[in-house]
Amino acid sequence: MDQVRDLWIQIAIIILPLFLYDAIRLNRYHVTLPKLNRSFLALLSAATVAICMTYPIDLGKGYTYEFHQIPIITAFLYGGIVGAVPALTSIFYYWFTHGTEFLWVRILDTIIISAIPFILSRKWEAFAKNKKIVISFMIASFYALIYLAANVFGVLITSGFTHGVSQIPAYYILSSVIMAVTLMFQVYITEYCYENAFLRAEMLKSEKLNIVSELAASVAHEVRNPLTVVRGFIQLLEGAEHTKNKEYMQLVLSELDRAEQIISDYLNLARPQIEQKEMISLTSQLIEMTTLMSSFAAMQGVYLQVEIAENLHTVGDKAKLKQAIMNIVKNGVEAIQENKGYLKVTAYQTGEEIVISVKDSGIGMTKEQLARLGQPYYSLKEKGTGLGLMVTFSIIQAHNGKIGYKSEVGNGTEAIIILPAANWKE
Repeated sequence: MDQVRDLWIQIAIIILPLFLYDAIRLNRYHVTLPKLNRSFLALLSAATVAICMTYPIDLGKGYTYEFHQIPIITAFLYGGIVGAVPALTSIFYYWFTHGTEFLWVRILDTIIISAIPFILSRKWEAFAKNKKIVISFMIASFYALIYLAANVFGVLITSGFTHGVSQIPAYYILSSVIMAVTLMFQVYITEYCYENAFLRAEMLKSEKLNIVSELAASVAHEVRNPLTVVRGFIQLLEGAEHTKNKEYMQLVLSELDRAEQIISDYLNLARPQIEQKEMISLTSQLIEMTTLMSSFAAMQGVYLQVEIAENLHTVGDKAKLKQAIMNIVKNGVEAIQENKGYLKVTAYQTGEEIVISVKDSGIGMTKEQLARLGQPYYSLKEKGTGLGLMVTFSIIQAHNGKIGYKSEVGNGTEAIIILPAANWKE
């Protein structure tokens, strides 16, 4: 019964830090989607390794078993080499300070433990949840067999090969199996916690979108009508007033135009994004759009480069899609300050997808700014509302597409739009 108690303690030592991480880092309000905190994960892994080795499973006859392999494996998988260094430091420090027998065997065992997780760490985030669970179980099973074989070998050396392997406690095998299951369970809980945090952030974002849409539907039409009347009278006064007041009239009209644009953005959020579906020649539309935007770019001192492949087709709302892409191009031109720089629009097809890239040589953005793009009322422009880019995101998503941004401060920004390709026969 003591072995069973120690076994449950080891499992608790592995699992409880996950709930601690969830409570401190994930289960709180996030303005943007939660990201992995590698430093906090590294500290938790190091502490877990130390506690695992402090309270091992007593198998009797002086033999012990710990689950210290699990935090080392997960530290590599989720934190890479940087996240695993504290865990490795913790285990080596423990061995050197406690005078562990067969130190060279344990060091070799740790190196073997670290090999495969280190290789997988670079692609781990790209794996699906179910694939991660299966891979973690396979890794743990493989290392459990190695650890079991090493302990059997150690027992045989200690006994001078006078005792058979059958005298090895059965708890070695049981503990090895449970270790593999525990690692699989830990990966499952980790993915589950991140999935929940992601869903909470998406729900908050969805609630904001719903509020904005409801506000647009109830207010926008009522506000547009008096603005139209005011604009009409201002234009009449502009023609009648003395010349010295015309610049004020022009200022009022420009502000009315800006208010009109904001109302239009609200209405675009409220109404269905795809009003009609048709076959769209993206090649023709992109050439037409870049031709229209070339004059705007030239006024800003921006050189516009265009590389568009032929025969690019998709299905959707032609007007809405044009609006979304033009908004991204316009943002790229406006991001280039001091009237110097270039904007490059590239479009090509890869497999069943069409990739449209809009890359500028502007001021760039920080990671925090990138994470908040597309959120309501978040804009990097002095008089921006964030609604334009928010509408753009909605349009692209309504076309079953994806939009992402890459940027570095001082090195410009690249917007990447991915749309489903459609077969077109003349």
